[in-house]
Amino acid sequence: MTQSVTPIMAGGTGRSGTTVIAGLLHRHPQVRASWPREVKFVNKDGGLLDLVVGVTGRKRLRRGMGSPRSRLTAFEEGMRGPWWLRTNRLGRASGLHLSMEESERERLLVELDAGLDADPVTAGRTFLTGMIRAQRGDAGEPWWIDTSPPNIANASRIHRFLPEARFIWMVRDGRSTAASVIAERWGPDDPSEAITWWETRMRRAHEGLEGVAPESVLVVSLEDLVVLDRDASYRRVLDFLGLEDDPVMRAFFDEQMPAERVGLDKWRSRVPDPDAFQSDYQRAAAALLSDGIEVFARSGS
Repeated sequence: MTQSVTPIMAGGTGRSGTTVIAGLLHRHPQVRASWPREVKFVNKDGGLLDLVVGVTGRKRLRRGMGSPRSRLTAFEEGMRGPWWLRTNRLGRASGLHLSMEESERERLLVELDAGLDADPVTAGRTFLTGMIRAQRGDAGEPWWIDTSPPNIANASRIHRFLPEARFIWMVRDGRSTAASVIAERWGPDDPSEAITWWETRMRRAHEGLEGVAPESVLVVSLEDLVVLDRDASYRRVLDFLGLEDDPVMRAFFDEQMPAERVGLDKWRSRVPDPDAFQSDYQRAAAALLSDGIEVFARSGS
């Protein structure tokens, strides 16, 4: 019988610190970070959530995924295609092939197919646990963390599928997030559009957490964790997961996560017109706040 594991689903807008929190927790002996850090197959279109929880509306019409069997076909294509072998943002080969054998993937897909009709949720849970345990380096850790940014936007769906899952919502000053995404090939390269990009994803995250029990969610500010409130933030992460401090994790935090790693105002040098950028941000932040969505700006900024 496959040993159980509790997923930690870290997410946010993107460029908000999910890789940082995974790198830290991975140093704890009871936590293992996925490799690759973003498995993709849980919440991508045609992914495990679509397969076992279902799809509705335009997504169903667009992808023709109304029936369980059509959804399984889409999922298998993803598992054997882009989620298995892809190129990351640095142009390097990435994907699940780095962490497990193809034979294990096929075995788990056969088991998923066999159990899907009778109980799709149980079949999906068994598949996910099997994938986690099949990854190289598994030592039976009780916690496993994935850093796909859409984890928070999909938190309600993940919670229906995995009620025991914990969510870490990584947040970052919107200006720093938007300025960072401009440099990414997958994001908007216009500063004003990048602010809109951030606002849209903050809304999706807020909506995604509706219906998830507060005790299952921890909000972590990247600025607080690395610069402004290091020790308290570090302790909150441990307490949230019920973990004791560990000397290896503590050493990594002290030595490999210096405050200089997160420049609080670097965004000013990354955009051509900081004043216009600030104005766009203030409008977006005001719109979010008026709808009851916290923007996690630094005090006085």
